[in-house]
Amino acid sequence: MSSSLTAEQQQKIEENRRRALAIRAQRQAAQSNNQTHISGATGSFSVSEPHPKTSSSGLSSYSGSAIGSFYKQGTKHGATSPSVQSAAPSSGTDVSNSLPGKTPAITVRGKCVSHSEERFRVEVGYHAELIAVFKNIPSRNYDPATKMWNFSLEDYRQLMEESGSISCICLKPLVGGIDVEPASSRSRDTAALGALLKLCSGWQRPGATVQGHATLVSRSRFEVDVGYHVDVIAAFKQMPSKNYDMKTRKWSFLLEDYKRLMDALGAIPSVEIEPLPRGVIQVFSALFEGSQTWPSEVPEADLSSIDPSLTRRLMPFQRDGVNFAVSKDGRLLLADDMGLGKTVQAICIAAYYRKEWPLLVVAPSSVRFTWAEAFRQWLPSVQPDSINVIVKGKDNLRGGLVNIISYDLLSKMDKQQAANPFNVLIMDESHFLKNMKTARFKAALPLLKVAKRVILLSGTPAMSRPSELYSQILAVKPSLFPHFRDFGTRPACSPLPWGWDYSGSSNLGELKLMLEESLMLRRLKSEVLSQLPAKQRKVVTVTTDGINTRTKAALSAAAKDLAKGQHNNNMKEALLVFFNHTAEAKIKAIMEYIMDMLECGREKFLVFAHHKLVLDFITKELGEKGIDYIRIDGSTPSSERQQLCDRFQFTDKSCVAVLSITAANMGITLHSAALVVFAELFWNPGIMIQAEDRVHRIGQTSNVDIHYLVAKGTADDYLWPMIQEKMHVLEQVGLSESNLSEKAESASFHSKVRGTVGVCSDR
Repeated sequence: MSSSLTAEQQQKIEENRRRALAIRAQRQAAQSNNQTHISGATGSFSVSEPHPKTSSSGLSSYSGSAIGSFYKQGTKHGATSPSVQSAAPSSGTDVSNSLPGKTPAITVRGKCVSHSEERFRVEVGYHAELIAVFKNIPSRNYDPATKMWNFSLEDYRQLMEESGSISCICLKPLVGGIDVEPASSRSRDTAALGALLKLCSGWQRPGATVQGHATLVSRSRFEVDVGYHVDVIAAFKQMPSKNYDMKTRKWSFLLEDYKRLMDALGAIPSVEIEPLPRGVIQVFSALFEGSQTWPSEVPEADLSSIDPSLTRRLMPFQRDGVNFAVSKDGRLLLADDMGLGKTVQAICIAAYYRKEWPLLVVAPSSVRFTWAEAFRQWLPSVQPDSINVIVKGKDNLRGGLVNIISYDLLSKMDKQQAANPFNVLIMDESHFLKNMKTARFKAALPLLKVAKRVILLSGTPAMSRPSELYSQILAVKPSLFPHFRDFGTRPACSPLPWGWDYSGSSNLGELKLMLEESLMLRRLKSEVLSQLPAKQRKVVTVTTDGINTRTKAALSAAAKDLAKGQHNNNMKEALLVFFNHTAEAKIKAIMEYIMDMLECGREKFLVFAHHKLVLDFITKELGEKGIDYIRIDGSTPSSERQQLCDRFQFTDKSCVAVLSITAANMGITLHSAALVVFAELFWNPGIMIQAEDRVHRIGQTSNVDIHYLVAKGTADDYLWPMIQEKMHVLEQVGLSESNLSEKAESASFHSKVRGTVGVCSDR
């Protein structure tokens, strides 16, 4: 419908909307003077959106921007309803607080008072934007009996800063509270932050002829992407830190010039510039004032209370990881590359907060006993009988000092969770929580709400889509993106004509900078372990048999339709069938390649496959030929996995580890081998990288070779390019070290049955 309206009509509609909101704001402010208590929804942080009250005119009592987000509805530059506070009435509107030159009146007054030894509460009248601020605070708790909100003292400064950005709110500081900073400095910083946050709302101009947006490009600089306008260029040239990139044809500036530049651009009537997100301003607030240029040095944590047998064995970068976690009050996403010792770092971080135990470790079912063994190894001060591994739903969730449970079992322990919250949590392979609709996430949510320390571990935190990071960000720092729409419409997704595409990625650099500054620590092997041999990848093309002419023609046609973009269930099913037939077609060539590796002197290596048909065929052939092997797949009991790994690790004979890509890609170490063969590809590149790192880990002393077996004329023709594209996206956001195919060698392997010679590896 909006497409049929003229620009003038759209502008009038927007003016009427702003006028109505401004009048409503005045009425609400007057009413709030008579109120003494806050009413609102309970809960620490919520996945679902609140439902604002709707007036007879159809306008909500507060809009998305009142929640403190940079959410936009519709297309990228479409008009949206501004917040109550930021609504700017059009000329002729009689709202005194909006007139230039007048200081907005204080309409809501309140105070902070002590609530308990470690918490304070706020006694204040109702204000929609203040409620939104409360909901951004991680430690928030609403008491329905008193109708008041209370918070941890650790969040006192954040609450005062964010509430200070609302001009009509005045909160009296906590008497005898935390000595955060001198009052004058705190007041100055709060006012400056408030001025910056005001730029995040009310910036839309429906009649603008030139549109653009600001983007964070480094820790200290931002750039403005906008069409040509003579007044815009003039404003750019007035900035002291201006820099023009001839290649990108974009201007960039220091963050300390941001406020001045946005004010100058805001004075140009025909220009609309989308500001930096609210989260960027909050995370990098010190840089906007020029008070901090370089990253502040992370203080050295006092680890004297932790077992010396653990702290002495920490590598320097692992010690840095512990320091980072302590500096973030034990709330972080540790996203180190696989094989860099996230487990030992997590144990050390948890041990730092040992006074707050019992500890809960949530991990995939297959690695529960691996975690128990790790605690026995690294923390000898923890008695073995105080390590409680949950194996069935009836077990006591708090039966030990260290409690270890699988994600699946956690969903069956809801009654025990409610009565017995944990202060310290370790969530291993936290990308398991990527989907907020799953039972896993819903079971973990109550624990995450109340825990003081949340340690998330994931070597592939985004897996295939950066938008899957949101649930993990919500767990660690809910105030960064209080709602999914805040995350989706700016840093991780792209606009479509009918809404937003949450499956892709955009502004990845900005997202990466925000995460690294606030909650995520990620080190790649190339950055911290120069002594660890690099992977050397080889793409080996094999010949195939097994698909008859009719089936090959039909499936090839279906795959071509899929490649053209005609995505529907039938096409996806066709590719899945193609994938299944590919397993049959490659099976003989796979076995011949394995035998070729053995004949070339490779005594130990890993073979990953997906289909049971392939796994069965390989183990059957190896058994008949008298070749030792181990097999780990989805049917292998958790208690036997470590025994099989030890057998492979310590045997002196030739041995092949036949492994399921999905069941054996994590939680095991097999670095006595230096070759990994992927008999089949898999849809998710993150899973494949995890599988590679069963060998490429701390303790590896040899060069590591990765061989991918692909076959032309099969589903590999479509899977391989798709995998490469996904890895490229993850590389952009810093969640993958390199593209799978980057610097990969190419080789061919022909069946020996046909009389040609196989290709032996050089090493």
